[in-house]
Amino acid sequence: MNNTLFKVYAFLVLFFVALVFQAKSHHDTKALIGKLTKRIDSGDSTAENYYNRAIEYRVLGQMEEAENDLKMALERNINFTVARRELTRILSKKGKHKLAIISAEKVIINAITQREKSSSMILLAEVLLNAGEPSEAIKYSSTAFKLNPKGKIEWYLLHARLLREIKRNDERPKILNRGYQTTGSIVLRNAWIDSLLECEQYEKALPIIEEELLESRLKSSWKLRRARAYIGTGNIDAAMNDLRTCLKELDQRIHPKNPAMTLIADRGLAHALLGNVDTAKNDLAHLIEIGADKWITAPLEKAIDSIGNQ
Repeated sequence: MNNTLFKVYAFLVLFFVALVFQAKSHHDTKALIGKLTKRIDSGDSTAENYYNRAIEYRVLGQMEEAENDLKMALERNINFTVARRELTRILSKKGKHKLAIISAEKVIINAITQREKSSSMILLAEVLLNAGEPSEAIKYSSTAFKLNPKGKIEWYLLHARLLREIKRNDERPKILNRGYQTTGSIVLRNAWIDSLLECEQYEKALPIIEEELLESRLKSSWKLRRARAYIGTGNIDAAMNDLRTCLKELDQRIHPKNPAMTLIADRGLAHALLGNVDTAKNDLAHLIEIGADKWITAPLEKAIDSIGNQ
């Protein structure tokens, strides 16, 4: 079997294994819902059983059922904080922003330890951001860091996103680098490098990007970052070359039926920087259609807007 046929065979095997796993997972989830329903209907209607069934409903995307079960759990135990946190997130996701804010505030009130208080502040910050109130949200994420200075990876990402939303973009590299130094997270390291590029600190970002290109097997995201740095420093020919090789790799990596959002965003950004605006807009529209978060679409939106303003 030659190398190409082996790769095709390996891909098909992995693809069908993933389908079987997904089908089995959904079957297991439905079976567990059935068991929990029998318990509840037979009189074992505890807060825990309603909460556990709500989580399974959420896995299946049945948010209405999940919301109803979480409310039932809280009727039986008003101090069931985990259930209230989950209800808050679902309310926010469904666009019930006022109810989500009230629910998050109750989580803060019920928090006992400083650690619980800080994480509940982050929850309210997330809800306020979803409600379109980033200026208010950042007050709570800042308070969370005061209560727990080390924070968590997702806290740093949220705070950086809030800084972008309120047009304090120049502060983003500092908070993300602090997060990377504190946690050692590669996610925060990459976000820090991206923030350096967005803040036009190209000379600072380039050596780190070059080091990654030497060590990484998959190079498309780093070629894209280097192209952005090259454009910023005026090395246009090198940037165009990086963008073209980036797209070649992405064409091989993006699955036609189940593409990764971040790879679509990278492809759209590469096309935008190459001047292929319509193709970039198509990728942006696709990302919005499949529900990509703002942090994924923001760099692509900014690139398309900047080209339109030229």
